[in-house]
Amino acid sequence: MAILAGKTASTANTAATPATYSSATETELASLTPTASTSSLPPTYDDATASTSSAIITTTSVATDASVPLGSLPSASIVSFTPTVHFQIETVGKQWLSLPIGTRPDPIPAYRVESGQWSPQSTPAYTSLRFCRSDNSCQLIRGDDGSQTPVCTTLYRFGPGKPPILRLSGPACSASSSSSVDDSHGVASEELDVQIRPKSITSRTQVLKTPYGTFRWRYASAKERLAVEGADQLLLCELVQQVALYGGKAGEKATRIAQLVRGCETRSRGSGRTSAGNGGRLMVDLSRWTDLKEGGRDAVEGLVVASCICMLKKEVDRRRVQQMMLMGAGASGAV
Repeated sequence: MAILAGKTASTANTAATPATYSSATETELASLTPTASTSSLPPTYDDATASTSSAIITTTSVATDASVPLGSLPSASIVSFTPTVHFQIETVGKQWLSLPIGTRPDPIPAYRVESGQWSPQSTPAYTSLRFCRSDNSCQLIRGDDGSQTPVCTTLYRFGPGKPPILRLSGPACSASSSSSVDDSHGVASEELDVQIRPKSITSRTQVLKTPYGTFRWRYASAKERLAVEGADQLLLCELVQQVALYGGKAGEKATRIAQLVRGCETRSRGSGRTSAGNGGRLMVDLSRWTDLKEGGRDAVEGLVVASCICMLKKEVDRRRVQQMMLMGAGASGAV
C-alpha cells in the first residue's frame, strides 16, 4: 500500500508540473498563421518607395466644367503620364567655362524616337533655324518639308517687359475664336501670336495661353525628379484648367502633358550635367487632341516643341547673365 501510494503521488506531481519552455513556444508558434505574422510587419523599403513614386507621378483626372462644383464630381480616376510621342532634341547649350556671348546659330534638330531608338543620320521631325548669333528669333520647320514653311516662329524682342512671341500659322489660327483681318487685302490673317510670359518677375515658370488651352512650363521638384528614372534635370509642361470649388471659389487643375528629361542616357551628346540649355528626351502626351480636326493635333505638337526650345534658350540667357556677374565681381575684386 505504501508503494502504491508513492507511485500515485509521483504521478500527481508530474501532472501538476507546467510545460517546458520549448513545448510552450512550439504551441504559440503553431497558433500563428503566416498571414498574421507578416501583416504586422512594416512595409519593406522597396514597397514604400514604389507607393510613394506612384503617388508622385500620377495626376487626378476630373471633369473641367466650371459650372460643376469640384466637390460634387464623382470619384476621380487616377491616371499616370503616358506619352504618345517621343523626341530627342540635340543642342549642346552653353558651358560654364565660356564667354558670356550668344551661342552659334546652329540648327537644333528634334528627332522622332521610335521604340526607344533614334539615329542622328535620320531626318529630324522638326528643326529650329536661327539666322543670326546676336538674335534668338528662330523658325521651327518640319524636317521633311523642302519648302521650309515655318510651323511656328519665335520672335524675341529687346527690353524688359517684352516676352517672346510664338507666331502660329495654319490650323492653330482656325482654333482661335478671334481671327485678325488684314485691312490692306481684306482677308483673314493665317497667323496668331502667343506670348510666353513668366509667372512672376523672379520665377522661371513660363505660361502660354493658346487656342488649345493654357500651357505652363516649370522645373520639377526634387520628388518629381526622383520619380522619373534617369532624370538629372526635369522640365514639365502642364495643361492648366480652371475648376469650381465649394463656396463659389475657383480652383486650378494642372495635368502633365509633356516633360523634358535630361540625364546620362538622354542629354545631348557633348553636353554635361552643368550645361545650360542642352537638349534631352522630350515626351509628349497628345491623346486629348487626337480627335481635333484640321491638323489640330500636329499644331499642338509643334507648339510644345517650339516652346520647349524657347525654355532652353532662356536657360542660355540666364547662364550668360551669371557669367557677366562673375566677370564683373572678379574685375571689381582685382581693382
